[in-house]
Amino acid sequence: MVKYFLLYFYLILIVSSILGYGFLLANFLNKNILKYNLGYIGILGLLSLVLVSYTTIFFVKHDYVHNSIIHSIGLISFAYFFRNLKLNKNYILLIILIFFLSSALFILKNHDDFSYYHLTYSLGLTENKIQMGLGNLEYGYRHHSSLFFLNSIIFLPYIKLYLFHSIGFITLLFVNFICLSFILNKKKFKDFNYIYIFYLLVFAYVNVKFYRIGGYGTDIAGQLIVLVLIPLVLITVKKNLSKYEFKSNVQLLILLICYLVTVKPYFILYSLFLFLILILFYKKDYLINLFLISRTTIIAALTFILFSFVNLSYTGCMIYPLKETCFSKQFSWALSQKEVKRMAIWFEQWSKGGASPNHRTKNPEEYIKEFNWLKGWLDVYFFNKGLENLLSILFVSVLFIIVFYRNKQKIPKDFDNNLYKILFILLILFCEWFYKHPTLRYGGYSLLASLIFLPTSLLLSNSPIEKKTKKKLVTTIVIASLLIFNTRNIIRINKEIKVYNSNSFPFFYVPKGDAELINLNKNINVYIPKNIDACWATKTPCVAGTEHLDTKKIFGFNVFLHKNKSK
Repeated sequence: MVKYFLLYFYLILIVSSILGYGFLLANFLNKNILKYNLGYIGILGLLSLVLVSYTTIFFVKHDYVHNSIIHSIGLISFAYFFRNLKLNKNYILLIILIFFLSSALFILKNHDDFSYYHLTYSLGLTENKIQMGLGNLEYGYRHHSSLFFLNSIIFLPYIKLYLFHSIGFITLLFVNFICLSFILNKKKFKDFNYIYIFYLLVFAYVNVKFYRIGGYGTDIAGQLIVLVLIPLVLITVKKNLSKYEFKSNVQLLILLICYLVTVKPYFILYSLFLFLILILFYKKDYLINLFLISRTTIIAALTFILFSFVNLSYTGCMIYPLKETCFSKQFSWALSQKEVKRMAIWFEQWSKGGASPNHRTKNPEEYIKEFNWLKGWLDVYFFNKGLENLLSILFVSVLFIIVFYRNKQKIPKDFDNNLYKILFILLILFCEWFYKHPTLRYGGYSLLASLIFLPTSLLLSNSPIEKKTKKKLVTTIVIASLLIFNTRNIIRINKEIKVYNSNSFPFFYVPKGDAELINLNKNINVYIPKNIDACWATKTPCVAGTEHLDTKKIFGFNVFLHKNKSK
């Protein structure tokens, strides 16, 4: 029972602290944003803590003392805004939702990459301030995601590392709260327009499909946010918004995209929506100022600068693995252009079905050209994971059509032609995804869902079903989605307990292992895992070998170099 208490206690404490930072950022930017629901405030809080984490890691490690101070500030902020904004009702609903979703929190098996580098990357930030050139140690240290920095900042006494998977859960919580706030809004329910139905579709899809938090990795959390970013764009481009609501929405969109970019750099492509808004509403003087000279611009610029500094510290590249952003000749610890290009080819080859645990293509560069990869991708990937996901999206859409469709030919009164422009951008994003990295984890889930859910929502908009029946149907969908979510998690938990036979439950499984200390230079040490199949929770930095490494100190920072670097 103590373990369960610790999980819930720390989870609620961390969520409240995140909200506190979200309120601080919203208050700094635009007090109108304080009126937005707690889901959006929570995502702003995640962005705030990413910026805090990026900054402090250059000076101190994220140990218990550092993290306790950070969350004390967050909780004080939350208490202040809780009292002034009278959040009792919304906060209670959020806590209830935590308990409705909490079956996902109890896991034994994490993502396949968790033992390889997610855990050791995060733990490294709790044991050392930032170190230069960690990308020369192992491939895993090259894969940046702000989720690792958020993990390090929730490393707290007693619970230790056992909430490192909770950032995915917290993201799911905030996304669900955003959807439910819209679905339960009486005015929005009365309108029952395509935006309302889109939120309902997202809520059903997210809870039925993404129930296994342990499998999120670093990509799914960002894609969940994309699924609530799309309807926010739809709302923003509607012509009947007030100046203040429009301005607040645009600010929120900018900050959501900033956070998404720190999670995974490929989300920068979603800034196309910001360009669309700028093109559509360029005549509004305050919009130009908002993009060019504003507090929002300062936060966006700060996010980019800190994100770049952190990436440069690990790999010498601002965005890995884009060799054009690498400073291979300028920084001694930077990866070589040749190595970065090789890894870029590998990622594209893997995403196009040219590599798996069982096979490799003989000529990767030729394989990834044009559509040479299409047949291999269809055989290896699409007729496995790809088709299963597509069918699940189609199933949800067809189910909604069966439930809500009534024979009507009229275009909805609130239909906005800008919807076509949004669909066009989604098609551009889909084409880029399909041509360059057609694997679901690299953005495919949210793109496919959005492209199918938007036309479905439009078809069902303003359905002439009587209000009482419509209310029963919506309630049934919400309850059924949560029941399926919990049922699938209960089945998963039973399977994991049988497979792992671990007494750590409800904490996730971490095998015990030793590590051999290797002193490379003065106070610079690395650790090689012993009697264990990966780094897991051994001392950091964790490496497989040291033959290729050299080290030095620069301005008090540990710097890891590759002996045979080829520029």
